[in-house]
Amino acid sequence: MSWQEELRNLDEELASGRLSADDYRLRRDQVLSSAVAYGDPAQQQVQQPGHQPQQPFQQQQPVAPPPQQQAPQQQSGQPNSADSTQIIAPVSQPPQSGEGERTQVVSNWQQQQADPNRTQVVPPMASPAGGFPQQGQASPAGGFPQQGQASPAGGFPQQQHQQHGYQQPQQQGWTDNDASPPWGGSDFPPISPVGSTEWVKQGPELFEDKPKGKGGKIAIIAVVAVLVLAGLGVGGYFAFKGGGDDPVDPTAQPQPSQSQAAPPTSSAKPKTPEELLFEKIPEQSGEEDSKSGAIPAAQLTQLAGLEKGETDLVIAAGVKQVAYRGSQKQPDETGPQPAKISVTVIPLSNPGAAADLVKQLRQYQTSNGFVQITEPLPGMPPKLNFQKKIDGDKGVYRGTWISGNNIVRVDILQDPLGGEDGEKALSGTYQRAVKKTLENYAVTS
Repeated sequence: MSWQEELRNLDEELASGRLSADDYRLRRDQVLSSAVAYGDPAQQQVQQPGHQPQQPFQQQQPVAPPPQQQAPQQQSGQPNSADSTQIIAPVSQPPQSGEGERTQVVSNWQQQQADPNRTQVVPPMASPAGGFPQQGQASPAGGFPQQGQASPAGGFPQQQHQQHGYQQPQQQGWTDNDASPPWGGSDFPPISPVGSTEWVKQGPELFEDKPKGKGGKIAIIAVVAVLVLAGLGVGGYFAFKGGGDDPVDPTAQPQPSQSQAAPPTSSAKPKTPEELLFEKIPEQSGEEDSKSGAIPAAQLTQLAGLEKGETDLVIAAGVKQVAYRGSQKQPDETGPQPAKISVTVIPLSNPGAAADLVKQLRQYQTSNGFVQITEPLPGMPPKLNFQKKIDGDKGVYRGTWISGNNIVRVDILQDPLGGEDGEKALSGTYQRAVKKTLENYAVTS
């Protein structure tokens, strides 16, 4: 008879009342001790030499049962101490195939008067051939009852040892369809199924660049081909555009446009001394004479108001050109009559020659009706020679002086004179013209 059958007989005797609780514990401990010491021959054959023995169980911590459970009562009215400690040896169940390790929820099968807070100490023992049996209270004849399932007489079987070591039971996933963990929810992306190739891409390889398709390479090749063809077309157009024309020399200087002014050349005609003298004559009031500038000495009578005898004296002194600026003044607030203004600069070789010619011109003017005014007008230099001539209704005011090597002469002709009021206007026009000319041609002698 095996030790499992002996335990079953003990459970039946205890259930029928033929065996007291103390005798039951004593005999059960003896059966379990003998089973642990000698082992089961059938299970020893199943164990392989390479099988590693399991580590002995550690001392079990006391577990307080739920408050709503009642303390188990002992049968047969046997007294039991609440502070007693039971040493229970593990019971090895016969191996059964196709069943994994399961967790048993055992309800209180028997009301006992013992203290529910007592501590059970399981001593470490050698691992039996069939593994350690489950720890529990005294097993009745029909086994411990479960919730919704009756306990068999031999108790619940433990996990079966396999030939190649301890096999872990397979647990079913959270759900068959949902791949995300129950704690993730919608905050984390779903995990790829195990059978898919995406589940291995959980590390740095997830960020690796994916190989580009052939579509991008084809588009790049097409763009390059279009650019090459366009370049060939443009090059051919410019190559055959010239026809029979001569090629353009890249080193040739560009031709200046007509709108650009040509720079002055060194061959430009320099200005004469007479032209330079003309530029120094200040502009006078009225409309300027278009013939103003450097003129021949022979035109003094026609343009500058000199008489024929005076022009001959100038030419006899060796003067060929003179500077002349003339203007025609119209009636305005300074005078009701028109007046012709003539400023002439006669160049000579030196100041002595200029003084001799001035002396000759004064003598000629005195002999031809001009009156010498010895008292200078207000604001005029004392060395300035002032003469005037009133002939009927025509009046002439004339001033002459020497400035360096030049003879400067200012003539004002007012025709008609306009009486005494006209002569006052003539005097004002004369004084303004002389003062402007003195700014650039001061009296020197």
